Amino acid sequence: MSVRTDPQPTASGTRWAVAAPHTAASDAAAEVLRTGGNAVDAALAAAAVLTVVYPNQCSVGGDLLALVGTAGGDVRFVNSSGRAPRAIDVRSLSADHDVMPVDGALPVTVPGAVAGWAALAENWGTRPLAAALAPAEAAARDGVAVAPGLARDLWRERHRLTRDPGLRAVFAADGAVLPAGRTLRQPQLARTLGLIAEQGPAAMYGGEVGTSLVKLLASQGSAMTEEDFAEHAVEFSRAHSAVYDGIEYLSSGGNSQGLYFLQGLKALELVRAARGPVDPLGRDAGVVASVLNRAAADRDRYCADPAWSAAPVEQVLSDAYVRRIAEHAMSDVPGSPVGQVKASGDTVAVVAADADGTWVSLIQSVFHCFGGALLDLATGVVLHNRGASFSLDPASPNRLAGGKRPLHTLMPVLVREAGALVGAHGAMGGRAQPQVHTHLALQLAAGASPGAATSAPRWVLGAMEAGVTSGAGVVKAERGVPAPGVRAIERAGFTVEEIDANDDGVGHGQLVRRLPGELAAATDPRADGSAVAG
Repeated sequence: MSVRTDPQPTASGTRWAVAAPHTAASDAAAEVLRTGGNAVDAALAAAAVLTVVYPNQCSVGGDLLALVGTAGGDVRFVNSSGRAPRAIDVRSLSADHDVMPVDGALPVTVPGAVAGWAALAENWGTRPLAAALAPAEAAARDGVAVAPGLARDLWRERHRLTRDPGLRAVFAADGAVLPAGRTLRQPQLARTLGLIAEQGPAAMYGGEVGTSLVKLLASQGSAMTEEDFAEHAVEFSRAHSAVYDGIEYLSSGGNSQGLYFLQGLKALELVRAARGPVDPLGRDAGVVASVLNRAAADRDRYCADPAWSAAPVEQVLSDAYVRRIAEHAMSDVPGSPVGQVKASGDTVAVVAADADGTWVSLIQSVFHCFGGALLDLATGVVLHNRGASFSLDPASPNRLAGGKRPLHTLMPVLVREAGALVGAHGAMGGRAQPQVHTHLALQLAAGASPGAATSAPRWVLGAMEAGVTSGAGVVKAERGVPAPGVRAIERAGFTVEEIDANDDGVGHGQLVRRLPGELAAATDPRADGSAVAG
């Protein structure tokens, strides 16, 4: 598959726009829009290509969450996150592990991406799902050059990858992981994409692809069954929202952490009302860190499958509760930092808008880099490890249980102004996604263009993944975060560690926004993508 060698970080047009973290995906989406498809058709083409070119971050064997908005301003949340095996032995797993395992079969939940693709195509697309999968199938069959971001993760994760026969065969067949620029061919994955194009989601949920994945999981100790796959269902619901500086941000509820982005944004609106525009890189950086820290603590305290433990939406977004968060952040009293773990690639975001007023924020993921470090040789599918988000604490609402969805880091975002949709935002960043979205929102509110907002220096508190807790209170700040911002974060009680500029350890964002007379798109320089518009 040929990929342009001149990726564009920004683009503008009058009819449509798209941004994705890999140029091949952006180009696939743009071709759909140029030839009459809508934003959903385009986002699906990009999403499928990303499973081929960015297997470190997403896969046919991962999950999908999305927001879709239509011309009238209506927004729907599409939740295709999967469940733990119904027969999982929680007592035995808890006896053997203090926290959920990260690698292997045990943290694998039912992959929801394929069902999510089909639901999006059926409900909002103008073309069959097979049309969206064709570019991805060709890319897997013919090969694509290894992108720099994939090459970095292959090298960084080489010891994990080479322990698994499937990953080793695809990414290190000659004994060393593929470097940037080398051609990556995935014939088994191409065949899998062809089966899904031909049979639809039945290929995964009751068909040959799912059967093969279940067989691999069972051989490695998972309780997963074909019935678990067959019972997977996509859920549709309304989005939640919060207003910052007159702009309404919408995100996902349920078992998604989107609610906690909105909580933080609502608290920062009170800070803005009291102090004026909030600067996350200057005098207000400590306040922002304090607010985000509290939102992360609430996420870890409350976020879970609402069928098992009702999320206290009214509480965490209530005016009184949010006011206490804002007042504490402005009090200059250091908080109690939330500890997390190391950062690594995990997620891709595709954002698109079309001339008919359809807006899409589609997020899909394998959670940790290369998921559970398992690739099924028969299908070429990398399996995610989303179950690593479960808690083994019996008192936690997010405690592991059979048939339960875990706390989910994926959180699509759409934007409305005066009742009309004006933006689609997406981010990679695992548990730090609410922070990345907050940086983007604050930059845009301060007058930054979409390109400036995605490329501005960033910092994140804690890190992205689940696992052994470490590094409580550590803020990773890119070189380029101004000294006043660093000092403000430190005064708020956090330790600042400097990292390189444009480090994907602070996530990467994709934006499409409506500006006067045009649609503007931007992709993050920390990824390998392009923005395209027409």
